[in-house]
Amino acid sequence: MNESSPTLPNSSNTSISPLSAVLIVSMGCTVLLAVFGNVLVLLAVSRTRSLGSTASILVVNLAIVDLLITITVVPFVMTTAVTQEWILPQAVCNITAFINAFLTAGQIMALLLISVNRYIAVVYPHRYETRCNKRGTLTAVITGWLYSIIWTSVPFYGWGEMGFIKGNLFCNILWSVDMAYAITAQTFCYFIPSIVGAVLYLLVYRQVRLQGERMSSKSLSIQLRLKRSTEGRTASSYNGTPASPSPLSFDNLAASNEDIRERTRTERKNTAASASLRRERRRSAVEARVTKTLLAVATAFVICWFPRGIANLWAIFASREDVPRALEYGSTMLVFFNAAVNPILYGALHQDFKRAFKSIIRCECITEKDNQKRSVANGNERNGRDSNVLTRTKRDRKPLDYDRGSDQQFSND
Repeated sequence: MNESSPTLPNSSNTSISPLSAVLIVSMGCTVLLAVFGNVLVLLAVSRTRSLGSTASILVVNLAIVDLLITITVVPFVMTTAVTQEWILPQAVCNITAFINAFLTAGQIMALLLISVNRYIAVVYPHRYETRCNKRGTLTAVITGWLYSIIWTSVPFYGWGEMGFIKGNLFCNILWSVDMAYAITAQTFCYFIPSIVGAVLYLLVYRQVRLQGERMSSKSLSIQLRLKRSTEGRTASSYNGTPASPSPLSFDNLAASNEDIRERTRTERKNTAASASLRRERRRSAVEARVTKTLLAVATAFVICWFPRGIANLWAIFASREDVPRALEYGSTMLVFFNAAVNPILYGALHQDFKRAFKSIIRCECITEKDNQKRSVANGNERNGRDSNVLTRTKRDRKPLDYDRGSDQQFSND
């Protein structure tokens, strides 16, 4: 890309264009929405036991990345939208450029880990508990952070350069300064993780369709077996006639008992198969809902970053100055707005998150454990009241058993 080099203030012109004003207002709203939403996600996961899965660890990881981007990068973008240049020391520009590149790479690695998690959960469900346990997931998250740090800190050691990009309104790695580093870093930090994540989601989608077809076929097979079993039972009940009963013999009794045992075994087998199918359907439905939510998150990331990719390609084949300012500003707004989108998707598509969000917003500071304790206490209290009522009833009824006058009283009533 043909980014501009770092600039220092050389003009006192600080007039704000209408486009810059729109950018500042939208970024301010993005900060409020992203901070509120991602803090809500962190609170929901920490308070709700049903959100304590390994997939939720990855959701928390992504929420932390989005929160850090919002509070460390966006304020500088709003400042440069006013000044149209970098007014702070170059060292601060280098630090913010590293933070921006590092957190962007961290976003992509977080989405890659989510796609791997969903792939194992859907394609290899029996290995999910061992492969995607809490320890393994935390190790993968830490590895993703270290991977991002290594690639984005390389310019500090002389390979590549950082600076302010006027069109983007924030400091970043100047990819056009060292094309070898630009190609290598973008390939391993952006392109390969994005392609792998997309392929994994395609495989997940294919597996979900195959599972649906397989469960439909299995359900039909069980229904046919149940129907045959019912028809066989009905037919056997009408095979004999009362008018000409068969003679009683040990052979007939043994055959009859064997027939009953065979029908019982068949019914038990069909019942077990039906129960297994119901469990598999419930598990598949849960995994499908989680996968749908996280796939929506990945799709939102692609949509929000697509205009930025267009602007960067435009800058590569032409120049940064040729990119329309509206495209530059619009793509910048979308890139950072992506940090505020994910909590909205969680609340809209995931019922557990939706209930947890409502509870937190209403300040219902009661955890599920507290609810369980309260339910147990209420149950004990009700049992105690019932016991007292029974005791009083028995005590009150004792004299009635010996008092004939009381019988007359109840009969009059």
